[in-house]
Amino acid sequence: MITAREQLREFRTEFEKTLKRNCGKGIKWFVRVSVLTGFVLSLAGIVISFSTGLSNFYITLIAFVAFIAPLPLHFLLQQYLSELNRAKIEALVPDLLLQASAFPSGTGFGKIIAYFSNERFGLLGREFKKAGKEIEKGSTVPTALDNIGRRCKSKVVDRAVLLLKQGYNSGADMSNIFREAASDLIETNAILRERNAALVVEKYTLLLAGGLIVPLVLGLLVGMVSSMDFSAFELLDFGASVEEKTALLQSTILANQIYIVEYSLIAAFFVANQEGKPKKALLYACFLLPVSVICFNAAKLMLAV
Repeated sequence: MITAREQLREFRTEFEKTLKRNCGKGIKWFVRVSVLTGFVLSLAGIVISFSTGLSNFYITLIAFVAFIAPLPLHFLLQQYLSELNRAKIEALVPDLLLQASAFPSGTGFGKIIAYFSNERFGLLGREFKKAGKEIEKGSTVPTALDNIGRRCKSKVVDRAVLLLKQGYNSGADMSNIFREAASDLIETNAILRERNAALVVEKYTLLLAGGLIVPLVLGLLVGMVSSMDFSAFELLDFGASVEEKTALLQSTILANQIYIVEYSLIAAFFVANQEGKPKKALLYACFLLPVSVICFNAAKLMLAV
């Protein structure tokens, strides 16, 4: 059974690869940029808060939220850029297969890979350029092609790589197979793009709702109710006593916190399952739970004080 530490290590490794693909940087760069951005936003929030005459509590709260917000938002941005790059690569696969079908029988695979390394194929071309360098260093063609699939993390690319490997290993003319596969991908890509677009919107809506929107709304509502003075109603002998209302309010706050925890766990599991990686549910939960609880309590105190 994989432990939480091993999952965290795996997540760190995968995220570092994502950063390398997106911008050629690593985890240290990600943390440094997030912290620097948070520091700048925090200072800006303090300056604006002072100029508007807010109390020290609100100034501290705004500075704290402004400091921590860039880290999760930057993480979501990198995930979105990764999915965007994968979509761009997948859109180029049909063109690559059509071009592969046009090569004369017996064309050396080195020439084919060199042609695919052209800038015309964009991000996919860069992957084939890396494969070409691996082959020059002594790697076998199948291994270099497999590495393309591992880096791209796309079923569409995996399928193209499998066809290219079959063509290389068999040495047979696979022009018709490449052409049929390209036609099939062209037809299905339109449907997949629509579905993926909807899933991406759904994914980030769930993450933002679970981590920020729902906790903030509930926290503001609870804070607004907490700031109300019920003593006047007690003098009029209207409704329950102050003690009963206080007990009810405490129960409501606890129920809201339980709801937020449940929502975060469900959102984490749903997003991880949507990606086809249920094990990532724990990692998403580790991100959503603390952020949602902090946002709820910060919003509650904002109006309760």
